[in-house]
Amino acid sequence: MAKAFEVIYLQPADVHFERHEDTLSLTVTPENAEAVYYPRVVLRSCFPVSKNTVFLSVRDATDDKEIGIIEDWTKLLVEDRDAVATELNMHYFVPQIHRILDVKEELGFLYWTVETDKGLQEFVMRNSVIRYTREVSPGHWLLIDVNEARYEISDLGILDTHSQKLAERFLSI
Repeated sequence: MAKAFEVIYLQPADVHFERHEDTLSLTVTPENAEAVYYPRVVLRSCFPVSKNTVFLSVRDATDDKEIGIIEDWTKLLVEDRDAVATELNMHYFVPQIHRILDVKEELGFLYWTVETDKGLQEFVMRNSVIRYTREVSPGHWLLIDVNEARYEISDLGILDTHSQKLAERFLSI
């Protein structure tokens, strides 16, 4: 039995992921042990912005208990990798902001209109940049809207002047 603070690393050879419509399941078959089946699991990247292929937390969806950590999910078998990639893409859909067209401030909210790699997007953030923005690295920003959707500015320095001015004003840079 693992202790509450002990990290359990899942070995690529011991795990098998399978998708059933919108549900991801997991079978863990450790060496010299009986297989354990988890009918519904969720995946959370420990470093979703900076290194999304390493240290993937696998959790039982029924009680959110961590089953274990996969150190590098790209080392899984192809079918397992595909199932994991599909799940992560659904959870970590993060449009890349290429241009900030407008930001309006009203009653404690910021209303953003931006051009992204996924097209024109509008989203609403609470006007609390300390709580709802993250500077991942210098010039690299993550914005979190009221629905906890994420938007990324990978390099503030490559945005046009208008976009940079809006970002500086509303991100308090």
